[in-house]
Amino acid sequence: MDDSAALPPIFANRVIRQFADHMLGPETEISDEDFRVMRVVFRYCGGAWAPLMGGDIKQLTLLERLITTWGQNAS
Repeated sequence: MDDSAALPPIFANRVIRQFADHMLGPETEISDEDFRVMRVVFRYCGGAWAPLMGGDIKQLTLLERLITTWGQNAS
């Protein structure tokens, strides 16, 4: 069984969850579809998860803006 395909979304979801907890509060609910959309938009806007793991400020800023915008529009 190849688990490698599941690893990037798991990492990405954890990072998104941590950002949302810190920026919007831990009570913020994020659906599976919201996680998927945020991952796709992040990549579409030029985001990359590997540099993010290394602390790339450009990637961190992009993800922060994405989650803030999502939080303002989430109902």
